[in-house]
Amino acid sequence: MAIIRSEEEAERIIEELLQKGKGKYITQSVLFKKDSPQQMELLKNVLMRSTSFGDYARRALINYLDTENN
Repeated sequence: MAIIRSEEEAERIIEELLQKGKGKYITQSVLFKKDSPQQMELLKNVLMRSTSFGDYARRALINYLDTENN
């Protein structure tokens, strides 16, 4: 996947998210269409493999970026 913004821009966005947030976490949402069989199947498969969608997504992103960088 191509890089679409500079490292500095990404750091600025993260800083803004840190300033806005009140808790320990930065939340980035993923929406699933209830009437999409493909999206519901994706959600079901993820929830079968992890305690939460967020945990699975983080691990999948780490694996993806590791593979992309090698």
